[in-house]
Amino acid sequence: FFCNRDEKNQSIIVSGESGAGKTVSAKYAMRFFATVGGSASEANIEAKVLASSPIMEAIGNAKTTRNDNSSRFGKYIQIGFDKRYHIIGANMRTYLLEKSRVVFQAEDERNYHIFYQLCASASLPEFKELGLSKYLHL
Repeated sequence: FFCNRDEKNQSIIVSGESGAGKTVSAKYAMRFFATVGGSASEANIEAKVLASSPIMEAIGNAKTTRNDNSSRFGKYIQIGFDKRYHIIGANMRTYLLEKSRVVFQAEDERNYHIFYQLCASASLPEFKELGLSKYLHL
């Protein structure tokens, strides 16, 4: 985000162990910026960015021995502000996806959530259009 005092881009780094609440903390930060801006449009932008979270979680989260919904990738969220410090957009990037989980899971752990969601939907008519049936041995 942009800081008026220094007129330079600023960063907030949220780090911690698995299950420490990093994703929730990032959501609180986004809500803070949207609230401080005071405009309804910022709340809409925040809602749109946060609405992408369940999709991102399905693709990049998995059950681990420490957390049933553990993020297996890093997130970089870039928030854009106008000259009045109102949110005008956001961009979410992911990095460092734990690729090894696709082919191996430790005992009591699971693959990415999306894998199980695809398996559960394999009997739906829409699934055939995805062309994934040959990859699932159900």
